[in-house]
Amino acid sequence: MKKLFLIIFLIQFNFIQSDYSTHPRAEYVINELVNSYDFDEEQIISVLKNAKKQQSIIKRISTPAEFTITWDKYRKLFIEEKRIKNGKSFIKDNLATLERAEREFGVPKEIITAILGVETRYGNIQGKDRVLDSLTTLGFDYPRRAEFFRDELIKFFILTRENNLDIFSVKGSYAGAMGYGQFISSSYLAYAIDYDGDNYVDLFDSKKDAIGSIANYLSIHGWNAEADIVLEIDHNNVRKPISLSGKFIPVKLEQGEDTFYNTQSGDTLSQIALDNDVSLSELIKLNDIKNEDVLIAGEKIRINKKKNKYFIGTENFVAITKYNYSHFYAMVVYNLARELGL
Repeated sequence: MKKLFLIIFLIQFNFIQSDYSTHPRAEYVINELVNSYDFDEEQIISVLKNAKKQQSIIKRISTPAEFTITWDKYRKLFIEEKRIKNGKSFIKDNLATLERAEREFGVPKEIITAILGVETRYGNIQGKDRVLDSLTTLGFDYPRRAEFFRDELIKFFILTRENNLDIFSVKGSYAGAMGYGQFISSSYLAYAIDYDGDNYVDLFDSKKDAIGSIANYLSIHGWNAEADIVLEIDHNNVRKPISLSGKFIPVKLEQGEDTFYNTQSGDTLSQIALDNDVSLSELIKLNDIKNEDVLIAGEKIRINKKKNKYFIGTENFVAITKYNYSHFYAMVVYNLARELGL
């Protein structure tokens, strides 16, 4: 009985019915839609009344993978055999459209495909959260970025009206991103294009529209077909190369994983450090060793194998960060594109 009660409580906690039409900040949304976009006030109120607060969305947006795990772990999430194989198949199946986009916008087919692969596994996982719930939850109950998401909520009302979408049925990510390329509402309205010639912009079901829209987005945000994307540089000279004329971002990635060594009779800490290409002082600090002359056979010594690598992200790298501000994201898109033949 207690277990059943707990399950019911958790369900109620996660899906808290909130009448967002009476929220103190709802007046701004309602007035903006009525006065600037000629929406019916009663219709807006009805929609907001039916939005559901989802506590899990606040939890997920507060702990994004880009900022909670290491580069190596993040990279492994996306650079794996199945995603690479499916990406190559996607390129083969949509080659004509991808090559057309590359000609018209200058964005390599592998970059377009990599973004689709990272975002939705090439359209196969577009999100299960109701976008209305995501945007109201974050717009009214996530103070850190509430203003941004309230504006996205306004754009979502406009988007669903202009594209004849059921505002209650559209699904996407916990942050309100939608379709093959996970465009937020403002980006959908500003950068999505009809690329299949049917006079309708559809990022949910049209691969052609998705391909063209991603290429258009990157092009508008400064993609340069003549420029590199990432340049590896010496850590002693983390400066903008003379050859770069546009915007750039310095990027530092910590690579490698810690390993452990089981000490044996006769081992010395200095020899262990020498054998594993780490400094003695680093080894002592890492293992909190009080007396470096005393080692017990069978004792585990942690070996820090992590190495920093330094890169310059060019204007094209900057363009990818406009899609997602994380350097990890931009770098993993580049890495996946390389695996796809870039």
